Parts: sequence; structure tokens; C-alpha cells
Amino acid sequence: MRRKLLDAVCSHMRGMGGILLILGLSCLSPAALADDALAAKTKANFLFNFTKFVEWPDLVNDTLHICVVGAEPIVNLLSELASRDTKGHLLQIWSGVDDPRICHILYIDHKVPELSALMQQVHGNQVLTVSDAESFSGQRGCIRFYSENEQIKLEINPEAVRNAGLKMNALLLEIARIVH
Repeated sequence: MRRKLLDAVCSHMRGMGGILLILGLSCLSPAALADDALAAKTKANFLFNFTKFVEWPDLVNDTLHICVVGAEPIVNLLSELASRDTKGHLLQIWSGVDDPRICHILYIDHKVPELSALMQQVHGNQVLTVSDAESFSGQRGCIRFYSENEQIKLEINPEAVRNAGLKMNALLLEIARIVH
């Protein structure tokens, strides 16, 4: 069932002007994702496309801030995508951040020792928190990237998303592993 849905989404995305990046889904071959550069590209595509599948109800202006802590290759890739359409929003990419509460999407690499402190700083704010750290869901993180069969997949904590005051498109929940 999940594979059928994933295939249908991938097929639909190819039909939308050839945009396979809509979710950065696991439509890539497993061998291709073994490469760190391609894994970074997949994560960057996911982060970019979360702007299309998540709503920030209290968005004050038309600018969405994606902050990346500890993963410079992802920052560089996101900068290349920043000119693409994000549902009418301007996109600003930040490498590191002094005040993570300005972020709409905050990606924290698993190697960053301040992960817990950053999570505490954004708690109660409309920030979609994302990481590839193993314990991330247990720290009230919204979305965790994990690897399975050499593919990048999503683990979503719907309660953390609700607690952040965000609205998530059901399509994301359909393709993710749900945790509580």
C-alpha cells in the first residue's frame, strides 16, 4: 500500500512539469542514496518542499526562513533552490542561527551538540523542527530523516507538529512513519 502510494506520488510529480523534487521522495534508486552528496541533496529537497506541504498560520510576511545548523552542503543546495516557487513566499536560507525562533524550518544535523538547547529555544513557537538525530522524535522534534535500505525516509511526530501550531498536508503523513 505504502509503495503504491509512493509510486503514485512519484508518477504524479513527474507529470507536473518533470518536478521529481516535490517531496524529494525515495523515487531514487537505493544505490544512488548511498552517496553522502546525494543524501544531502535529498534532505535539501525535502526541506525545500516542506514549504509547500506545511502551513504557518501566523506567517507575518511573505518570507520563509529555512535555518540549517551543522550541514553546510545542505545550505549550499538549498541556496540553489531558493529561486523556485514556494507557494508565493520568498525564501531565505540561513547557515546557523543566533535566535532559532526566527526560523520557520530548523534543520539540526545529528552531529550538532546543541540539539537539545536549540529544541528548548523553539519550543512553543511555529517552527518545523527537522533532524537526522536518532533521538530526535523523543525530543519533541517534528520530522526526522532516517535511512532504510539506503533510502532517506521520514518519521513524523504529529503531536510535535500540532504543538508547534503548524498544519501539515496529509500527503506527508501518508508517506512517513508516524511516531508519538
